[in-house]
Formats: sequence, structure tokens, C-alpha cells
Amino acid sequence: MQADELGDFLRTRRARLAPGDVGLAASNTRRTPGLRREEVAVLAGVGVSWLTRLEQGRANRVSGEVLSAIAAALRLSHTERGHLFNLAGVHHAEPLTERADLDSHRRLVDGLVPNPAYVLDHHWDLVVWNSSEQELFPVLEQSGPHPNLLRLFLEREELRTVIDDWKIEVDRLTRQFRAHVTNFPSSELEQLAAEMRAEHEVFSEAWDRHDVAQLTPHMRVINHEAGPLRFDQHRLSLPDHPGWQLVLFLSMD
Repeated sequence: MQADELGDFLRTRRARLAPGDVGLAASNTRRTPGLRREEVAVLAGVGVSWLTRLEQGRANRVSGEVLSAIAAALRLSHTERGHLFNLAGVHHAEPLTERADLDSHRRLVDGLVPNPAYVLDHHWDLVVWNSSEQELFPVLEQSGPHPNLLRLFLEREELRTVIDDWKIEVDRLTRQFRAHVTNFPSSELEQLAAEMRAEHEVFSEAWDRHDVAQLTPHMRVINHEAGPLRFDQHRLSLPDHPGWQLVLFLSMD
């Protein structure tokens, strides 16, 4: 926890709000602008003495539930909420419902043609991909609007021959997925991991090793009908959507 920075941030967010902004009656007796601590405490459902310690940098830890309540009381934006959690040193998985923004992501991957590319959301579902990606992996056409990457790798038999060194790639994905679950925990991801462990031995063995891996570039070989194709694969985080990734294949041939 960055206690002093956290306290300063909370005080400045409180000072910028007027009572009317949060549905409270205005008063002419205020000496300083902004909400009082007591008002924020009531809105957030926390104790005023505890909120005082938090603003003064004297609190050692705080839960995600309390931070969410304070963020709502202070009318924090999406970016400010993430900043609050980061200052408190608390992992936070945003409720990523921004699929209304998929048009911009679709334009992004379409603009990368002829390079195959797709976007993964927080749940590791492929939310958009371009025509080059579908040409590389025709299975996408029969996999529904938002297929899950792990399920595709483990459940579609044809990928075991299309993807060179399939088992090595599954092991790499499992290590990256474990790191992702730690950074962006959710019950949905835990359920997905449990299902894959129960249904697929290769995933279960890799998962039980507790290895983790970063999203580093590496070479991929795809056994296409035109012959083996070599790519440099890049997995890039999308800062505006925590937990989302852009996956890009750059031809090496």
C-alpha cells in the first residue's frame, strides 16, 4: 500500500465533490469546499474514524469491497477506480462489460491484415479476430461468436495437428493463464481452470506444476494446407481494458 499517496488521492477526490453531486442537501455553513469525511463515510457505509486513518496514511490494509464502496461514494471514474486499487495494493478485476466497444477493436485487428490477429478479453474469450486469423485457423468459423482460447486448444482435435508442438504450446498457455488468474482473479476463471483440470490431463499436469510465464514473444509454427508457416507471435496487454490482450502473428517466411 502506498499509504500517503492513497490518502492524498482520497482527500482530493473528496474535495472536488459538492453535496448536491451525491444527492445531499447543500449548506451555507461550510468553510471548505467538498464533502466532509462524515458524509463520505455514510455514503460508503464505513466508519468515519477508519476513513480518517485511511486518509492520514495510518491504515495498514483495506479490502476490495471497502475500496469499491468508497469509489462509488466518491463517484470515481473507471481509471480513477483502478488507480485507487493500485495505490492500496489490492488486486482488482474490473467487471469488463465493454463489449459495446468491440467495433474499435475490430477495426484494430482488421487494420493489421495481412497479419493474423485477435483480441482476448478478461475470460480469455476471443472477442474479435481478422480474416487472416480465420484463414490461419478455419476452426474459428465453427466455434461461435466468442470462443474460449483454452477450450479451443484442448477440445478441438484438429488443432493438435495444425499447431506444431501442440503440447508445448498448451504448457506455455497454462503457465500464462495461471499468471493471468493471479493478476485478475474471478470466480469464472477459477471455474474454467477447474473444468479444464477435470477434463484434460495435459492441462491438469501443467497446472499442478504451478509454473507461471509472462506474455513474451515466441516463434510459432502452423501446419497450414499450403505448408508449414512460421510466425513471431506477440501477446500485448491493452491498457484501456485491464486483462485484455491483443495477439498478433508476424510472418517470418
